[in-house]
Amino acid sequence: MSSVTPEPNDPSSMSETARVRHGGSGPSPSLAVVEAIAALAGVEPADLSDEGVALYEHVDPDALNALVSDRSDADLDVSLTVAGYDVRVGPESAVAQRSRD
Repeated sequence: MSSVTPEPNDPSSMSETARVRHGGSGPSPSLAVVEAIAALAGVEPADLSDEGVALYEHVDPDALNALVSDRSDADLDVSLTVAGYDVRVGPESAVAQRSRD
């Protein structure tokens, strides 16, 4: 079950943002990234590959999970671009936004 939370956006902006909390009983950080991008793409996470989005082509999911999981560092913030989406992964959530480029 997805835990996607829409983020407030500037009304004049065409960008959309989705946040998915990870850790605890929630998804892993890499799965949270997939869920956030899928929410913006309007598809189920399993169907992202049909949209040309494969997280492993942009980052090693196991390495991302190891880096971010169980971290209490408030300063931890991993940023990457995945197939036209800007993604930030922090210690509690993954946030995806359509790239402005």
